[in-house]
Amino acid sequence: MHGAGAIESQDKTVDSRFKVFQTLDCANLNREKATWYTAVPPLCQCYSGLSPADYFGRTMVANLPDSITVGIINISIAGCDIRLFDKEMYVDYDSTSTDNWFTSQVIGYGGNPYQYIIDNAKLAQNDGVIKGILLHQGETNTGQVQWLSYVKKIYNDMMTDLSLDADSVPLLAGELLSIPGNCCSGMNTVINRLPDSIPTAHVISSEDCTGQDAAHFDSEGYRKFGKRYAVEMLSLIGYEADYTEAECGTVGDGIKILADDNASNSAYVISDKTVSASNDSNMVKMNVSLSTDANWYVYGHFKTTSTGPKSFWVKVDNGEYELFNDLTTSGWEWIEIKNLNLTFGDHSISIALSDDGVMLDKIVVKNSQIEPIDTGEEAQELCVPNITTTNINELNDNGYGLEQIYPNPASNGNVTITFKMPNTIFVSLKLFNSIGELIDKPVEGTYKAGEHEIDYNTEKLKPGMYFYTMQAGEFNATRKLTVPSR
Repeated sequence: MHGAGAIESQDKTVDSRFKVFQTLDCANLNREKATWYTAVPPLCQCYSGLSPADYFGRTMVANLPDSITVGIINISIAGCDIRLFDKEMYVDYDSTSTDNWFTSQVIGYGGNPYQYIIDNAKLAQNDGVIKGILLHQGETNTGQVQWLSYVKKIYNDMMTDLSLDADSVPLLAGELLSIPGNCCSGMNTVINRLPDSIPTAHVISSEDCTGQDAAHFDSEGYRKFGKRYAVEMLSLIGYEADYTEAECGTVGDGIKILADDNASNSAYVISDKTVSASNDSNMVKMNVSLSTDANWYVYGHFKTTSTGPKSFWVKVDNGEYELFNDLTTSGWEWIEIKNLNLTFGDHSISIALSDDGVMLDKIVVKNSQIEPIDTGEEAQELCVPNITTTNINELNDNGYGLEQIYPNPASNGNVTITFKMPNTIFVSLKLFNSIGELIDKPVEGTYKAGEHEIDYNTEKLKPGMYFYTMQAGEFNATRKLTVPSR
């Protein structure tokens, strides 16, 4: 939890309901120890980086009632053996590295990190209740099955020394970086056995979290990872949400799947015409699994064109369609569709896109009336989107156009992209890989009316299928690009 991610501008705006209990005097941050502050990173030591704790706390407060404040106490040491936090064994591991950066961390925590945790946690208990323990460690202990018993002892000691009940204070432990070429992903097989040793332990997956080197997540990886910690914790305290990507559901013949890096999973669905609710060709059917009988709230992540209010139809299970009128958004927005009593088990939510200007990214069914944040990227992506290559907003007579890239396949490393528009306008042309990840932005700027040709070098692209999307005002179009094996 020490954190090695670069702290970027987006990380510096934090809800004041997310607090950090400062454990060190940090003149550079104007913070004094034993004091609560709004949790602007860094949250561990004076010069540490972004960590999973950052977006754990942000996601928690965004999904909890306004009356609830979330606080964290982050006492972590980069590069340490887990036994440095054992209250009997720590003296044998406080100098496992002779580097000043390591020993200075240990000294900063009074030479006894475990006792430092207990002392600070007891101070924090004067202001609130400890609800969980977050752990992210294991690189130094890679390959050691004994790590399980080490963690169990430390966790049990904390429960005893802080007078906590393990049934009410779960342990959330995250996997190590799991991308190809990393140093320590083999340890994840050990970490995933932790619930066998500690019944109240829960393992957080690091799948698809990106890294900056062989051992550390990058900033975006830490953000995604931290949100996953929060999703698990929210579920444990009774706040649940089941997210479903629209493009991963059952998509009717009249629905197109288009690429957009601002949408979750970099894709969304849209209808190509105005239809009635009974036309299943323009319906998207999404399945959700609910944990209990409750009052559940359905939200959709929508975007509309600027040509006035739109409408769509909603059906739950085998019920009747209900019309949702006057949908307008400014970009992608979460819209509460309805609330209803649903029973434990599997259900289906069907949405018929009755207007051609309605774009649907995903839905979520929650047991709390709290609007989701961002694109709900803390939810797992469930499929590879089958991007439609001819966009429904392409009109033959409005003066806009995106030609097929030439040559295609891109056999010689250089291709030409041709596009046109009837007036001066801002044009964006983005390149996506086959799973919807944004790869490049060959065009981003204002162009005059007429036809334009852009030369683009594909040598940096791996062999495979790509999609390039042009957007200019309300016009957008998508084409395929194939990069052959060299």
